[in-house]
Amino acid sequence: MFREAFYQRADAARDVKNINLRPLACPNAFPQRVLDMRVGLLLSSPALSDAQRWQLASSLYDQVRSLIEGSVALLAALAVCAFTTGWRGFWALAVATLVVTIVRLFHWRSFVVARRGGGGPRSPEAWARDYTIGICTMACLWAMVVIVVSFQFHDMMLLMFVLLIQNAWLAGAGVRNAASPSAILGQTLIAVVPTIICTLFGTSLLVRLLSPSCFIFMFVTLKIARFYGAQILSIMESEQRLAGANAQLLHLSCTDGLTGIANRRAFDERLLADWAFAVRGALDIALVIVDVDYFKRYNDHYGHLAGDDCLRTVARHAAGAVLRDSDLAARYGGEEFVVLLPGTSDQGAIEVAERLRSAVYEANLPHAASGLGRLTVSVGVASMAPGLQDLPAKLMTMADQALYKAKQGGRNQVHVAPPPHGVHGGTAMVS
Repeated sequence: MFREAFYQRADAARDVKNINLRPLACPNAFPQRVLDMRVGLLLSSPALSDAQRWQLASSLYDQVRSLIEGSVALLAALAVCAFTTGWRGFWALAVATLVVTIVRLFHWRSFVVARRGGGGPRSPEAWARDYTIGICTMACLWAMVVIVVSFQFHDMMLLMFVLLIQNAWLAGAGVRNAASPSAILGQTLIAVVPTIICTLFGTSLLVRLLSPSCFIFMFVTLKIARFYGAQILSIMESEQRLAGANAQLLHLSCTDGLTGIANRRAFDERLLADWAFAVRGALDIALVIVDVDYFKRYNDHYGHLAGDDCLRTVARHAAGAVLRDSDLAARYGGEEFVVLLPGTSDQGAIEVAERLRSAVYEANLPHAASGLGRLTVSVGVASMAPGLQDLPAKLMTMADQALYKAKQGGRNQVHVAPPPHGVHGGTAMVS
């Protein structure tokens, strides 16, 4: 049970591995006039990130069901018109509707494949533009049906039936396509403007009365598009601010307030993740523990403010000793620092430890209470290839014992813990 819980924590900590511990800044607020921008500029707004643009484009192409429903509604209207009037031209429009629907389905499939492959070379704006072309083509077919019914057959009941289905399609599509106001604008103008003209010049008063109602419908639809576009931008602004705040909180929770490098929590999380990775891949993992020599004496002699400066100096050299992004330098507590080196043998860990020790030594920071007259550190190094039965505490114990040996040996030195299977470690010492 304990081991299963350990691996669950290791999987949960995997994201901490890529934390950038440099100060983060919350993203800037959206431009003040973003919510007042014109219809059609939503997807290309500079206020949106690339991920949010892809999210908006995906929201358009996720509507396969509505695409099929719109095509079925148009085919049903064409079938009723064909059976009512007997005109074969409606069947030709039905065939055109089927062709457009098939092309749009193939295009939807291409988008799904491209998204699974990382987006491909095309931008989300290009995909949204193609979607707009497809839906505007459907609007053209609707406009042709209205024109034919209005001017060739003068059947008011049939016209009312077609307009009822058309307006239902436009209203539903207007809400579903809120991510692309240009699509709403195009389909509404293409479908409704011919309807207004046809009804305005209708043969009966009742048909002519439909013209202002169609105009009102077009106006309301476009207002709804603007409203939903503003709502989407507002929501995404909140998402960006929330993501920035969460990133800042994560940064603060994983950073040592005094030295600015990773803290004990970040180290513990990384150790779990790197340990699990080393177990699964049968890889080496090394740990370096650093302790400031005679730090209490330094504090007593120079004061706590100088002691803080001392810790910052050691932290800076600890961070400078690591050369890979996968390595982590952290403050473990008090005057102790740790350097975690995944995928590193004892020889590589010794090089890092000696580089850190010599950097502190060569900084020549005065330490009158030390026998060497300058600030020094003692370093313990341990490396192993963990097995399924091993836990991180084993590596910590090995490195801690090596640190104890370094202090016993006279300080200002690097001591390597013997491997778990009995090979003796050695000591690197600089006078």
